Amino acid sequence: MRSPYAAAGPLALIAAFLTSTVLLTACPVQAEEAKKAGETISVLGKAEMKVPAEFKRAERASRIIEHEFKVGEGETTARLTMMAAGGSVDANIKRWKGQFSGGDDAAQKTEQMDIGKWSVHIVDVSGAYAERMGGGPFAGGKVVQRENYAMTGAIMVEPEGRQYFVKMIGPAEIVKGNREKFVAMVKSIGK
Repeated sequence: MRSPYAAAGPLALIAAFLTSTVLLTACPVQAEEAKKAGETISVLGKAEMKVPAEFKRAERASRIIEHEFKVGEGETTARLTMMAAGGSVDANIKRWKGQFSGGDDAAQKTEQMDIGKWSVHIVDVSGAYAERMGGGPFAGGKVVQRENYAMTGAIMVEPEGRQYFVKMIGPAEIVKGNREKFVAMVKSIGK
């Protein structure tokens, strides 16, 4: 059987070899760059949010959560959740703050920013976190107090009024140490 490149001559063979070599060596580089870039999440089908590569995909703890990631390494990690949600912005911020007690008053803050056509509310809370086990904040069940915890959350409101929640909750040092990456992730919807 004759090679399909034989009729084209030696230059065609060299070109084919070089092309395949470039493609084979570029794939691992592209794969590595994609790993470094992280994952891209669709937000309500209206924007894309770029998740930092350091935030690792995790199994969802509840069906209402659309995406879940772990932030940090080893046993000490924070939980990052993303989901469409409803209710008023103020009521949700009040509920989030009500899940914490104590903490430094200066560290409890809310800021509003416009990112493109989106209105985004960033909420920072710390102290003792009352984690409701078995189904989220509205389910009954045991409440476990998590000391020295923090949350950085975002309520992202698109122009038609639909809301998307992004929350990072965990040990205070993990949450505070990754706040800048969290805010950059949220701001990526404007790009």
